[in-house]
Amino acid sequence: MARQKKSDTAWNQPATPPPPLFTGEKERNLVKQVNDELIERVIGQQVAYFAVDIDRSNFHPLYGEAIQKTFLPPIRVHALIKWEGQTQSFTQNVGIDKATSIEIHFHKKRLTEDQDLYVREGDFVLYGDRYYEIVKLDEPKRLFGQIENKFEVVAKCLRAREGMFNPQFVANTIPTTRITTSTSTGSASTYSNPSTVTVGGLVTNTLNVSSTSTFNGAMIYKSVLVSGTYTILSTDYLVGVNTNSSTASIILPSVSTTTAGRTIIIKDETGNGYTNPIHISASSGETIDGLSVFTMDSDNGAVTLYCTSTGWHVT
Repeated sequence: MARQKKSDTAWNQPATPPPPLFTGEKERNLVKQVNDELIERVIGQQVAYFAVDIDRSNFHPLYGEAIQKTFLPPIRVHALIKWEGQTQSFTQNVGIDKATSIEIHFHKKRLTEDQDLYVREGDFVLYGDRYYEIVKLDEPKRLFGQIENKFEVVAKCLRAREGMFNPQFVANTIPTTRITTSTSTGSASTYSNPSTVTVGGLVTNTLNVSSTSTFNGAMIYKSVLVSGTYTILSTDYLVGVNTNSSTASIILPSVSTTTAGRTIIIKDETGNGYTNPIHISASSGETIDGLSVFTMDSDNGAVTLYCTSTGWHVT
């Protein structure tokens, strides 16, 4: 038998590599479809996701933290949830501390492509009747080992302490995608409210924040963007003010009609408060830290007020 030359058996690299056989766009979509069906129709676990509103939370420019955070309306999210139970630890001179944790496995493409949601540390979730803070994130899995195709986000969550996180949203109105508000001047912005469809105790319609209600004992107040003269309603929580064209006059509700402890945030959203100050007025015969009118005259300024039986106070 004739002996082959080395040049006849040598491998020659092609000019361009062949396309992947089983790791293309069709295969990635198939994996997403199977995951969506298993998580949502078979397993059926879900959480209400509360994302921090970056635009409305007054973060420190150096440390990136805010004393008071504003959260976007919740979104219903299907995910795989691992209950990790409760642990106890003892700290000297403090006592015994208990911590409850869960681990949530989110399908990344389902969130980013279909719900416009990105999981972040510091956000909160409602699982059952308890609220958990996301404290650690990981993306451990890559589709078919492809470095550019991560398809899972794992969130380590610790139960929030009582009073640390008091979500406020309308009962049984949790949307499936992130929503934004429309704006108006002189009156409050509202959301639409189509018919509701119940899914496992949560509802998949657009959020309606035109009135107050309760959900697991929590109360929601809407955010508004106003200009000119505006009287704060019983449903308002965060009042954004447009100071571009004129000064604004914000009138607080009467203490006699307000529950003690209610908090209201007033924020110069357009950044012209120095030129066009915001005048915050108490009702007739009432005061704000002893003043009948409290004036904000700094660009992008914000103030938080709380109500007591004796009047309104600035924190």
